[in-house]
Amino acid sequence: MVTTSGFAGFGSQFSRESASVGGITLFYLKGVRGEPLLYLHGLGGWGAWERHIFSLAINYCPFVPQLPGWRDGRVPERVQSVKDYAELMVEFLDALSISSCVVVGHSIGGWIAQYLAADHPSRVSQLVLVDSMGVSVPDRPAADLINIDRETFYGAAFTKMESIRVAGDFGDTPESMQNNEEFESQWKGREVLTSLAGANPSDPDLTGRLGDIKAPTLIIWGRDDELVPMRHGEVLANAIPNSSLAIIESDERQTAGHSPMRYRVETFNLVVRNFLIGGQEAPPEGMVTMVKG
Repeated sequence: MVTTSGFAGFGSQFSRESASVGGITLFYLKGVRGEPLLYLHGLGGWGAWERHIFSLAINYCPFVPQLPGWRDGRVPERVQSVKDYAELMVEFLDALSISSCVVVGHSIGGWIAQYLAADHPSRVSQLVLVDSMGVSVPDRPAADLINIDRETFYGAAFTKMESIRVAGDFGDTPESMQNNEEFESQWKGREVLTSLAGANPSDPDLTGRLGDIKAPTLIIWGRDDELVPMRHGEVLANAIPNSSLAIIESDERQTAGHSPMRYRVETFNLVVRNFLIGGQEAPPEGMVTMVKG
Protein backbone atom coordinates (compact mmCIF):
# COMPACT_ATOMS: atom_id res chain seq x y z
CA MET A 1 0.00 0.00 0.00
CA VAL A 2 1.26 3.44 -0.86
CA THR A 3 0.05 6.88 0.07
CA THR A 4 1.56 10.03 -1.35
CA SER A 5 1.44 13.65 -0.38
CA GLY A 6 3.41 16.54 -1.69
CA PHE A 7 3.67 20.21 -2.33
CA ALA A 8 4.89 22.01 -5.40
CA GLY A 9 8.15 23.90 -5.28
CA PHE A 10 10.66 25.64 -7.50
CA GLY A 11 8.01 27.29 -9.64
CA SER A 12 5.67 24.26 -9.47
CA GLN A 13 8.14 22.22 -11.50
CA PHE A 14 9.04 19.75 -8.74
CA SER A 15 7.54 18.38 -5.57
CA ARG A 16 8.45 16.72 -2.29
CA GLU A 17 6.37 13.64 -1.64
CA SER A 18 6.15 10.66 0.67
CA ALA A 19 5.11 7.06 0.21
CA SER A 20 4.38 4.30 2.68
CA VAL A 21 6.26 1.22 1.50
CA GLY A 22 6.19 -1.95 3.56
CA GLY A 23 5.43 0.00 6.71
CA ILE A 24 8.29 2.46 6.09
CA THR A 25 7.67 6.07 5.11
CA LEU A 26 9.93 7.06 2.24
CA PHE A 27 10.35 10.75 1.46
CA TYR A 28 11.32 11.60 -2.08
CA LEU A 29 11.70 14.40 -4.57
CA LYS A 30 9.80 14.04 -7.83
CA GLY A 31 10.02 15.72 -11.21
CA VAL A 32 7.15 16.56 -13.50
CA ARG A 33 7.25 14.71 -16.80
CA GLY A 34 9.16 12.23 -18.88
CA GLU A 35 10.33 8.67 -18.48
CA PRO A 36 11.09 7.72 -14.88
CA LEU A 37 14.63 7.94 -13.52
CA LEU A 38 15.56 6.68 -10.06
CA TYR A 39 18.36 8.71 -8.46
CA LEU A 40 20.06 7.09 -5.46
CA HIS A 41 21.99 9.57 -3.35
CA GLY A 42 25.46 9.25 -1.84
CA LEU A 43 26.75 9.55 1.71
CA GLY A 44 25.30 13.02 2.22
CA GLY A 45 21.69 12.13 1.44
CA TRP A 46 19.57 14.90 -0.07
CA GLY A 47 17.96 18.08 1.06
CA ALA A 48 17.25 20.12 -2.06
CA TRP A 49 17.32 19.84 -5.81
CA GLU A 50 20.87 20.15 -7.11
CA ARG A 51 22.07 21.22 -10.54
CA HIS A 52 22.85 17.72 -11.80
CA ILE A 53 19.33 16.56 -10.85
CA PHE A 54 17.81 19.63 -12.53
CA SER A 55 19.75 18.61 -15.64
CA LEU A 56 18.41 15.06 -15.50
CA ALA A 57 14.88 16.50 -15.22
CA ILE A 58 15.17 18.07 -18.67
CA ASN A 59 14.67 14.68 -20.34
CA TYR A 60 13.40 12.48 -17.51
CA CYS A 61 11.15 12.51 -14.47
CA PRO A 62 13.52 11.97 -11.53
CA PHE A 63 12.44 10.14 -8.39
CA VAL A 64 14.94 10.88 -5.62
CA PRO A 65 14.20 8.94 -2.42
CA GLN A 66 15.86 9.65 0.91
CA LEU A 67 17.20 6.34 2.17
CA PRO A 68 15.42 5.71 5.48
CA GLY A 69 17.67 6.29 8.45
CA TRP A 70 20.03 8.51 6.55
CA ARG A 71 19.13 11.77 8.24
CA ASP A 72 18.23 10.64 11.75
CA GLY A 73 20.52 7.61 12.01
CA ARG A 74 17.58 5.28 12.81
CA VAL A 75 17.84 2.58 10.16
CA PRO A 76 14.67 0.44 9.95
CA GLU A 77 15.01 -3.01 11.51
CA ARG A 78 14.33 -4.71 8.19
CA VAL A 79 17.42 -3.04 6.67
CA GLN A 80 20.44 -5.11 7.75
CA SER A 81 22.60 -4.64 4.65
CA VAL A 82 23.05 -2.60 1.49
CA LYS A 83 21.22 -5.35 -0.40
CA ASP A 84 18.18 -4.75 1.83
CA TYR A 85 18.15 -1.11 0.70
CA ALA A 86 18.09 -2.36 -2.89
CA GLU A 87 15.10 -4.60 -2.19
CA LEU A 88 13.34 -1.66 -0.53
CA MET A 89 13.91 0.37 -3.70
CA VAL A 90 12.30 -2.40 -5.74
CA GLU A 91 9.24 -2.14 -3.49
CA PHE A 92 9.33 1.63 -3.91
CA LEU A 93 9.23 1.24 -7.70
CA ASP A 94 6.40 -1.27 -7.38
CA ALA A 95 4.42 1.12 -5.20
CA LEU A 96 4.74 3.81 -7.85
CA SER A 97 3.91 1.35 -10.67
CA ILE A 98 7.32 1.86 -12.30
CA SER A 99 8.24 -1.37 -14.09
CA SER A 100 11.54 -0.19 -15.58
CA CYS A 101 13.58 2.99 -15.40
CA VAL A 102 16.98 4.59 -15.71
CA VAL A 103 18.94 4.24 -12.46
CA VAL A 104 21.65 6.69 -11.40
CA GLY A 105 23.59 5.97 -8.20
CA HIS A 106 26.35 7.93 -6.48
CA SER A 107 28.65 6.48 -3.81
CA ILE A 108 26.52 4.26 -1.51
CA GLY A 109 23.70 4.84 -4.01
CA GLY A 110 25.88 3.24 -6.68
CA TRP A 111 26.32 0.17 -4.49
CA ILE A 112 22.54 -0.13 -4.18
CA ALA A 113 22.18 0.43 -7.93
CA GLN A 114 24.57 -2.45 -8.66
CA TYR A 115 22.31 -4.78 -6.68
CA LEU A 116 19.24 -3.49 -8.50
CA ALA A 117 20.82 -4.09 -11.90
CA ALA A 118 22.28 -7.51 -11.02
CA ASP A 119 19.29 -8.94 -9.12
CA HIS A 120 16.48 -7.27 -11.09
CA PRO A 121 17.81 -6.69 -14.62
CA SER A 122 14.36 -6.09 -16.11
CA ARG A 123 13.86 -3.07 -13.82
CA VAL A 124 16.93 -1.14 -15.05
CA SER A 125 16.94 0.18 -18.62
CA GLN A 126 20.18 2.17 -18.30
CA LEU A 127 22.61 2.46 -15.41
CA VAL A 128 24.91 5.29 -14.31
CA LEU A 129 27.38 4.62 -11.49
CA VAL A 130 29.21 7.62 -10.03
CA ASP A 131 32.22 6.95 -7.77
CA SER A 132 30.34 3.88 -6.63
CA MET A 133 31.08 1.99 -3.45
CA GLY A 134 30.73 -1.76 -3.14
CA VAL A 135 33.49 -3.08 -5.38
CA SER A 136 36.05 -5.40 -3.78
CA VAL A 137 39.56 -4.37 -4.86
CA PRO A 138 42.06 -5.95 -2.43
CA ASP A 139 45.10 -4.30 -4.04
CA ARG A 140 43.55 -0.80 -3.78
CA PRO A 141 40.86 -0.84 -1.07
CA ALA A 142 38.48 1.98 -0.30
CA ALA A 143 39.10 4.14 2.76
CA ASP A 144 38.64 2.66 6.23
CA LEU A 145 35.44 4.49 7.14
CA ILE A 146 35.40 3.39 10.77
CA ASN A 147 38.87 4.52 11.75
CA ILE A 148 39.15 7.57 9.51
CA ASP A 149 39.23 10.90 11.37
CA ARG A 150 37.25 13.98 10.38
CA GLU A 151 40.18 15.84 8.84
CA THR A 152 41.28 12.87 6.74
CA PHE A 153 37.69 12.25 5.67
CA TYR A 154 37.29 15.88 4.64
CA GLY A 155 40.49 15.73 2.59
CA ALA A 156 39.44 12.48 0.92
CA ALA A 157 35.89 13.54 0.08
CA PHE A 158 36.43 17.22 -0.77
CA THR A 159 40.11 17.51 -1.71
CA LYS A 160 40.97 21.02 -2.90
CA MET A 161 37.33 21.88 -3.51
CA GLU A 162 37.26 25.56 -2.66
CA SER A 163 33.50 25.80 -3.10
CA ILE A 164 30.45 24.10 -4.53
CA ARG A 165 27.44 25.58 -6.26
CA VAL A 166 24.38 25.27 -4.04
CA ALA A 167 21.01 25.34 -5.78
CA GLY A 168 18.23 27.48 -4.36
CA ASP A 169 14.90 28.98 -5.31
CA PHE A 170 16.61 31.97 -6.94
CA GLY A 171 19.58 30.33 -8.61
CA ASP A 172 22.73 28.80 -7.20
CA THR A 173 25.52 30.37 -5.16
CA PRO A 174 29.07 29.34 -4.26
CA GLU A 175 29.57 28.00 -0.75
CA SER A 176 32.74 26.78 0.96
CA MET A 177 32.72 23.10 1.76
CA GLN A 178 34.37 23.90 5.09
CA ASN A 179 31.28 25.87 6.08
CA ASN A 180 28.69 23.72 4.34
CA GLU A 181 26.39 21.18 5.98
CA GLU A 182 27.25 18.78 3.18
CA PHE A 183 30.36 17.74 5.08
CA GLU A 184 28.40 17.02 8.26
CA SER A 185 25.78 15.12 6.24
CA GLN A 186 28.42 12.93 4.65
CA TRP A 187 30.12 12.37 8.01
CA LYS A 188 26.80 11.21 9.48
CA GLY A 189 26.14 9.09 6.40
CA ARG A 190 29.49 7.41 6.97
CA GLU A 191 28.25 6.33 10.39
CA VAL A 192 25.08 4.81 8.92
CA LEU A 193 27.02 2.97 6.24
CA THR A 194 29.59 1.51 8.63
CA SER A 195 26.80 0.22 10.86
CA LEU A 196 25.69 -1.90 7.90
CA ALA A 197 28.91 -2.69 6.07
CA GLY A 198 31.77 -2.30 8.54
CA ALA A 199 34.99 -0.41 7.94
CA ASN A 200 35.56 -1.17 4.27
CA PRO A 201 32.70 -0.46 1.83
CA SER A 202 33.26 -3.52 -0.35
CA ASP A 203 31.12 -6.48 -1.32
CA PRO A 204 33.09 -9.47 -2.74
CA ASP A 205 29.96 -11.51 -3.49
CA LEU A 206 28.37 -8.70 -5.49
CA THR A 207 31.67 -7.96 -7.24
CA GLY A 208 31.71 -11.53 -8.50
CA ARG A 209 28.26 -11.00 -10.04
CA LEU A 210 28.90 -7.80 -11.97
CA GLY A 211 28.79 -9.78 -15.20
CA ASP A 212 25.07 -10.33 -14.53
CA ILE A 213 24.35 -6.64 -15.15
CA LYS A 214 22.69 -6.39 -18.56
CA ALA A 215 21.82 -2.70 -18.72
CA PRO A 216 23.99 -0.35 -20.77
CA THR A 217 26.16 1.24 -18.10
CA LEU A 218 28.08 4.49 -17.77
CA ILE A 219 30.68 4.63 -14.99
CA ILE A 220 31.90 8.10 -13.97
CA TRP A 221 34.82 8.69 -11.61
CA GLY A 222 36.69 11.62 -10.15
CA ARG A 223 40.35 11.14 -11.08
CA ASP A 224 41.61 11.68 -7.52
CA ASP A 225 38.84 10.19 -5.40
CA GLU A 226 40.52 9.16 -2.14
CA LEU A 227 37.45 7.59 -0.54
CA VAL A 228 36.90 5.13 -3.37
CA PRO A 229 39.97 5.10 -5.65
CA MET A 230 39.63 5.25 -9.42
CA ARG A 231 40.88 1.66 -9.64
CA HIS A 232 37.37 0.65 -8.50
CA GLY A 233 35.89 2.30 -11.58
CA GLU A 234 38.28 0.37 -13.78
CA VAL A 235 37.25 -2.91 -12.11
CA LEU A 236 33.59 -2.06 -12.70
CA ALA A 237 34.23 -1.23 -16.36
CA ASN A 238 36.13 -4.46 -16.93
CA ALA A 239 33.47 -6.59 -15.22
CA ILE A 240 30.21 -5.08 -16.54
CA PRO A 241 29.75 -6.27 -20.15
CA ASN A 242 28.11 -3.26 -21.83
CA SER A 243 29.83 -0.42 -20.02
CA SER A 244 31.97 2.66 -20.53
CA LEU A 245 34.18 4.58 -18.10
CA ALA A 246 34.47 8.37 -18.07
CA ILE A 247 37.10 9.93 -15.79
CA ILE A 248 36.55 13.52 -14.68
CA GLU A 249 40.00 15.09 -14.62
CA SER A 250 41.66 17.29 -12.01
CA ASP A 251 43.43 20.54 -12.80
CA GLU A 252 45.88 22.85 -11.06
CA ARG A 253 43.15 24.54 -9.01
CA GLN A 254 40.82 21.73 -8.01
CA THR A 255 41.02 17.99 -7.54
CA ALA A 256 38.26 15.80 -8.96
CA GLY A 257 37.27 13.78 -5.90
CA HIS A 258 34.35 11.69 -4.69
CA SER A 259 31.59 13.98 -6.00
CA PRO A 260 32.48 14.95 -9.60
CA MET A 261 28.95 16.22 -10.22
CA ARG A 262 29.86 19.16 -7.99
CA TYR A 263 33.43 19.58 -9.22
CA ARG A 264 32.63 19.90 -12.95
CA VAL A 265 28.89 20.40 -13.06
CA GLU A 266 28.50 21.18 -16.75
CA THR A 267 31.00 18.52 -17.83
CA PHE A 268 29.34 15.89 -15.66
CA ASN A 269 25.88 16.77 -16.98
CA LEU A 270 27.11 16.64 -20.57
CA VAL A 271 28.69 13.20 -20.19
CA VAL A 272 25.54 11.80 -18.58
CA ARG A 273 23.26 13.38 -21.16
CA ASN A 274 25.36 12.05 -24.05
CA PHE A 275 25.05 8.55 -22.62
CA LEU A 276 21.35 8.62 -21.78
CA ILE A 277 19.98 10.23 -24.94
CA GLY A 278 22.75 9.48 -27.43
CA GLY A 279 24.18 12.99 -27.60
CA GLN A 280 27.43 13.64 -29.45
CA GLU A 281 28.52 16.95 -27.90
CA ALA A 282 32.18 16.76 -26.90
CA PRO A 283 33.13 17.83 -23.37
CA PRO A 284 35.71 20.59 -22.88
CA GLU A 285 39.18 19.48 -23.89
CA GLY A 286 41.13 17.84 -21.09
CA MET A 287 38.17 17.58 -18.73
CA VAL A 288 37.15 13.97 -19.44
CA THR A 289 39.10 10.84 -20.32
CA MET A 290 37.11 7.99 -21.83
CA VAL A 291 38.90 4.80 -20.81
CA LYS A 292 36.36 2.41 -22.23
CA GLY A 293 33.49 3.10 -24.55
